[in-house]
Amino acid sequence: MSRETSDLVRATSERRPALVFLRGELLAVPIPLERDEVILGRALEADVRINDPRASRLHARIKIEHDSETDETRYRISDLGSTNGTLLNGQPISEAFLRDGDKITIGEHLMRFDMLDEIDREYQRQIHRLLAHDELTGLLTSKSFFSELRRESARAELESRPFCVLMMDLDHFKEVNDTYGHLAGSQTLEETGMVITRALRAGDVAARFGGEEFAAFLLDADIAQGIVAAERVRAEVEAHAFPATRHGANEAEPKTHHITISIGVAAFPEDARDPIELMEMADSALYRAKALGRNRVCTYRQVSRENKDPLPSRRE
Repeated sequence: MSRETSDLVRATSERRPALVFLRGELLAVPIPLERDEVILGRALEADVRINDPRASRLHARIKIEHDSETDETRYRISDLGSTNGTLLNGQPISEAFLRDGDKITIGEHLMRFDMLDEIDREYQRQIHRLLAHDELTGLLTSKSFFSELRRESARAELESRPFCVLMMDLDHFKEVNDTYGHLAGSQTLEETGMVITRALRAGDVAARFGGEEFAAFLLDADIAQGIVAAERVRAEVEAHAFPATRHGANEAEPKTHHITISIGVAAFPEDARDPIELMEMADSALYRAKALGRNRVCTYRQVSRENKDPLPSRRE
């Protein structure tokens, strides 16, 4: 037997229990069930956190049970007195033993109990990466970004840690498409994602919101640190040479072009504690940065000082 064949046999023979999300924020994520007891629920202390208003704080438990006589391992799911109940294959249960392929419903979230080998687990991880990340830039999608933001804001609230939200929008991006073509436009968006990632710290999270709009949140960062990070992104985008070559272009046409970015910043907990409200505040600050001439960073504090009435979030 070759080494490759031996590795394949080993990878497919070691099947371990996991929950695979079929619906909800963690779509396609395989959650390994390697502890003797796993708690599912909305609370931060739950082992598998389900961010769903219809889920109880401590909603259900999956417990591994070993039968010493038969050497059999079984997985018992128990409802922990949840408000809206736990469904197994569409039926409400107080407790039951799980079988490979069983489907568990908690609130709006649907999970499948699977015995996965390493190849299965890697496949599920790849599927999740494809669903959670923007195809062009590799950054998170807006849906995945909001999921991460809600999760981290709850943790920041619990641990009294600051964080900042950035909303970013390329200036006059339509001119890139009109002047250099849509291929150059796509390459500009792709490289903007790279520039933003490079400018942020390793633990910060960035996303593409569609079109030429981007967002990020910075963990353990107060407003001063948020402004520094935003300025670093703004300066690096302004300095970057983006590709401008068109098919059939002559030698006299430029090979690169430059573009700028406007950024709005809002801070937790000073500006707001709710993550969606923070996003709206950062968006208002971004609108103000656009109105002041673009290629600049504006904080929500500046907006609130300068305007008693809330600014609209629409940008031209």
